[in-house]
Amino acid sequence: MSEIAIDAVREWVAEAGVLAMSYFNNVQAQRKADLSLVTQADLEIEHMLRERITARYPDHGIIGEEHGSGDTDREYVWCLDPIDGTGAFVAGLPTWCVSVGLLRHGQPYLGVILLPILGDCYWADATGPAFRNELPITVSQATSIDPNDWMSVSSHVHRQFRLCFPGKTRVLSSVAADCCYVARGSSLGSLIGRANLWDLAAGFAILRAAGAVVTGLSGAPVDVPALLVQHRLPEPIVLAPPQLIDKLLGYIACV
Repeated sequence: MSEIAIDAVREWVAEAGVLAMSYFNNVQAQRKADLSLVTQADLEIEHMLRERITARYPDHGIIGEEHGSGDTDREYVWCLDPIDGTGAFVAGLPTWCVSVGLLRHGQPYLGVILLPILGDCYWADATGPAFRNELPITVSQATSIDPNDWMSVSSHVHRQFRLCFPGKTRVLSSVAADCCYVARGSSLGSLIGRANLWDLAAGFAILRAAGAVVTGLSGAPVDVPALLVQHRLPEPIVLAPPQLIDKLLGYIACV
């Protein structure tokens, strides 16, 4: 059993979802130094999550998109993305998420991702399967690719990659959502650009529990502990069921 109370984490994320919904379709965005968007909802949600975590687990480290990082040398480090897909949130689209992941010794340990508009909570503990709400989920068992199958891609894919995927591509506007749809077997895979640790930590835990493979576009494994220092992926990554990962890698090339 996990040493972390997953039910409490799910309650915190549900609380964050309610707060996010109070701003949805009525929010103004500002530009950060890197030109990405931030809203008051992002700031308030991360502050709330930090308060809940620190009160229950004062010895843990925390990394968040909006309020920085601290004590990343701890055994447990929380990775917070208060609204993953802020662009979608601001635009009134439904595929934004609240994402809370936990690393133990630098490795994915636990994850909770909530899509409030859809009422879907994806989660995985340190042991056991991945879940969508209360139903266990696994990656697709397909061994071939149908023209109606799909994979998710980033919104910049047309500027950065050449794709010859024989199915369809979809842009979900959230890395956390990309992870969830691969984990539940709806998407056959996902091509993710150089995302940050807070985008990925919860999704990595859920993907692991659902049976997915995560690899760099070069075929190299993802060094998650290194992301505690550098935060950003050194190269794009691909998420897929193990029996399809080589096929997907073969369909993708950098421009």
